[in-house]
Amino acid sequence: MALTAGIALLLIAAPVAGLLAWEPVEEGNVKVVKKWGATTGEVFQPGAHFVNPVSQSTASLSVRPQSYTMSSQSGEGAEGQRDDAITVLTEDGLRTDIDVTVRYRIDAGNAVKFYTDYRTLPTAEERLIRPSIRSVLRTEAGRLPVTEIYTGEGQTRLKQAAEEQLSTEFAEAGLILEAVQIRNVELPAQYAQAVEQKEITEQRRQQKQDELAVEKLEADRKRIAAQGEADANRILSNSLDQRILTQKYIEKLDRTDTVYIPVGGDGYPQFVRSIEPGSNAGNVSNVTVDTSGAASSGVGGNSSTNGTADA
Repeated sequence: MALTAGIALLLIAAPVAGLLAWEPVEEGNVKVVKKWGATTGEVFQPGAHFVNPVSQSTASLSVRPQSYTMSSQSGEGAEGQRDDAITVLTEDGLRTDIDVTVRYRIDAGNAVKFYTDYRTLPTAEERLIRPSIRSVLRTEAGRLPVTEIYTGEGQTRLKQAAEEQLSTEFAEAGLILEAVQIRNVELPAQYAQAVEQKEITEQRRQQKQDELAVEKLEADRKRIAAQGEADANRILSNSLDQRILTQKYIEKLDRTDTVYIPVGGDGYPQFVRSIEPGSNAGNVSNVTVDTSGAASSGVGGNSSTNGTADA
């Protein structure tokens, strides 16, 4: 009976012991193996593993990307219920608040080191990440004037300085630094107003310059147009002599029914005063002058005595 009871107990305990020895590791995690409570230096990667349930145990760590944010905005970061931005003093002694996010993850190949020093991610954030990022930003900001710290170039300097220093510290702690993001630089209220006013003044100055440039272009256009018109008139004036004007006048008579003839002081039409006797005057048959001082021209025998010529 004792033998039978022992066999039965063994049959029951074996599956239970097998289940206890089964150690699954999910994707995105690793497990640090411990023996009698102390780390062995072995790390289980994702998959199935067997352990001695009596002497061995494991501690699970996430190796997925993490982020730690310090921000002045309510609801953001580890201290979301209060203003958690990093306050720094610039080179010229002005206080400035900086919002920052640190992106990192546990180095799976160095998980034992991380577990030995910090055990959990919240502990590492409080003891390593938070004080380190505050220290490096305050040091670097103290080398920048307030006129530069809020610019893209100034924020790049802060980012590069933080990444350079934190990369080394994180590597020694079993962490991998992925990026430091400078999210916002909050300038002092009085300086922000001065910057805004300066920007407004600059915009107004630029607007005035643009208006002056447009006016100058318009003035140049008018000057060029006037010069062109004057040149054209001069060329036309130089090309027209008395005979050409007379000929154009006669040609005009052929294309109109009624014309007004300007009469000069000597009683002849002004445009034909220089016609020499016997010259060809086109289709004009005769020119008569009435006593009122207005000359009438008859073409084909028709004439008008009221100062107009019928062609």
